[in-house]
Amino acid sequence: MKQSSLKANAFYSILKSFLSLAFPIITFPYASRILLPEGIGKVNFANSIISYFVILAGLGINGYACREASRIKDNPLALAKFTKEIFIINSISTIVSYIAFICVYIFVPKLTDYRTLLLICSIKIFFTTFGVDWIYNAFEEFKYKTIRSFCFQILALLFLFLFVHSKENIIPYAIFGLISNVGSNVFNLIHSRKFINFKIKTTFELTKHLQPIFIFWGISLVTSIYSILDTSMLGFFSSNIQVGLYSAATKISHMTLSMLGAIGTVLLPRLSYLIKENKIDSFDSLVEKSLCIMTILSIPIFTGLFLLAKPIILILSGSQYALAIIPMRIITPIVFFIAMGNILGTQLLPVLKKERIALLSYILGASTNIILNIIFIPQYGAIGAAIGTVCAEFIVVFSQAFYLKHYIIKKVIIINLFQTIIANLIMVTIIIFIEYYFENNILQIFLATFLGIFIYVFSLHILRNRFLLEYEHKIMSKITKQK
Repeated sequence: MKQSSLKANAFYSILKSFLSLAFPIITFPYASRILLPEGIGKVNFANSIISYFVILAGLGINGYACREASRIKDNPLALAKFTKEIFIINSISTIVSYIAFICVYIFVPKLTDYRTLLLICSIKIFFTTFGVDWIYNAFEEFKYKTIRSFCFQILALLFLFLFVHSKENIIPYAIFGLISNVGSNVFNLIHSRKFINFKIKTTFELTKHLQPIFIFWGISLVTSIYSILDTSMLGFFSSNIQVGLYSAATKISHMTLSMLGAIGTVLLPRLSYLIKENKIDSFDSLVEKSLCIMTILSIPIFTGLFLLAKPIILILSGSQYALAIIPMRIITPIVFFIAMGNILGTQLLPVLKKERIALLSYILGASTNIILNIIFIPQYGAIGAAIGTVCAEFIVVFSQAFYLKHYIIKKVIIINLFQTIIANLIMVTIIIFIEYYFENNILQIFLATFLGIFIYVFSLHILRNRFLLEYEHKIMSKITKQK
């Protein structure tokens, strides 16, 4: 089978993430002003509870299946056998997850006021696990995923504007979340017949998959601490209002992370393929380039979000969310930590079959997060949750970087980091100047974004950053050929 272009895959994956970034910028300001912090908090708390059961049903299969399918995708018989085995395991885990959900739904008193929301959000358990998204990652079908997601985002947007008009419209807002997040998975199983011949008869060997699947599941479980447990613990130990404030504080960081994560998404199947073909030099070069590009992108993003937290919160969510400004500033470093961890822990370690190392790093981070949340959330609410998350993410990426230091401590990567920091400091002075002399929030964001990007890129150019110059050279070559 013809291998897709890595550049094209990256383009479509980044485009998909850009659309996912633009989508909340349109929808969240509308919903947050209508539902207010308490309404947003209720829905996000319910979704955080359901997320645990989604993880249980998913069983870490996406990461494992993507890696393994990437290695056998040129063998139709082996691929069909593998897919059926994974589907059976996934079906069993989904049934177990629903049983566990029903028990929690019935016997946990705190959830009594959320029962309708929980029932609606529980649909995610089915569609997320049976969406077989790993097939499209393995075959690097990022164009299909981008078009599919865009169509359902448009559908969800229309639903939001038609049915969410007052703070009582919490149920329609939960349904809107289903359409935008997992609606596209409806078509996946049908469309997957393009790649998988389900009619091939094979014998099943389920047990050989269980050990690696459970390791991947352990990684999924503990990494959920950062994206789910904060919201859950805020709901249990604090209030819906604090959940709403925390949601506003983390919204932009998570949106930008989805775009940065697009780079990592295209790496797993390609890195797996290079390892299988024993192309070590190409493998090392791709890892090096990915780390440098992620550094160039993530450092100015988290710095900009820190400096522009006030105008971003006031424009995106409204003055009712002013108390979210401090938590947002505290949590912005996770943009860098998670972006790097996405390369090291989510992509590189699994490809090297070092999932246990990744799991250990996430356990360390999860333990840190739980302890700090217990200490800080009851007294400081959303601020306490932000402190716990930043510390946990630092522990995770530091432990992964320490184990993979032979991939990181390289002259090219160190020089790139130094150049990025210098360019970033120059950009910071421009943004501070803009905030000091311009009071209008929209004008601050507009000028800081465009002038900041220009100054940052120009500074990297002056510093002769290797990767920027390489990109500029490719652009100029294309322009020359067109002439």
